[in-house]
Amino acid sequence: MRIVVIDPDQTATRLVGFILGEAGHTVVQATTAAAGLHAVFERETDAVLLEAELPDLDGWELCKELRGRRYTGPLIFVSEQGSTRAKVRAFEHGADDFIVEPYDPAELVARVGAVARRCQRADYQAMGTVLKVGDVELAIGELTVRVAGREPVLLTPTEMRLLECLMRNSQITISRETLIERTWGYDFVGESNRVDVYISRLRKKLERDPAAPEYLHTVRGVGYVFRPAPRRANVVALPSSVGVNGHVEDFIQSIG
Repeated sequence: MRIVVIDPDQTATRLVGFILGEAGHTVVQATTAAAGLHAVFERETDAVLLEAELPDLDGWELCKELRGRRYTGPLIFVSEQGSTRAKVRAFEHGADDFIVEPYDPAELVARVGAVARRCQRADYQAMGTVLKVGDVELAIGELTVRVAGREPVLLTPTEMRLLECLMRNSQITISRETLIERTWGYDFVGESNRVDVYISRLRKKLERDPAAPEYLHTVRGVGYVFRPAPRRANVVALPSSVGVNGHVEDFIQSIG
């Protein structure tokens, strides 16, 4: 794979480059966000590893920028900032994984490979696929979701996989464990609350009011279910002047 590593610490970058190079990958190194953006879009890129602290733009904003420019491959943070807050921020901005330094070289190679395989499988399965449930339409190949009457919203690859799983099993409650297996794979290594973080992100993109969801519902103690609200029938209210016995035909003619 061609992997772009974005980190101002050249010693850390060289170490990552050596580890991934030994595993057979081609590594391109960048020390700034600007150089990283250029490297990612200069040629086809299979994965991006980035640090949270960069001199010209923090890693979270860079992650968001990459997704905004429709980079759909793996985005993996490799950072000493291992707090839950840092990880949640990363996932909220479009990251697929977060590796805390110091790390075992074998784990780094394995997790990069696992995330890349998941994205490749999703890309292959998604080509030309449009999934529609109720008034929600998921264009998998385009990484967009659209609710009738609203503009399409761009999703990250991980958000797409999670929403696809729920929409394909509409009305069925899916456990967190099953969602992890379907979205991140059986070889997932990470925090169990990651599903909750991504559901929160999807609600912000899909729901009119994320605090009162119409589509993505929580089943306490079990998991989540995609259950679109039933469509409301159009009801015409007759004025009180139209009695039971009279003038209904005149009223209908008056409204066309």
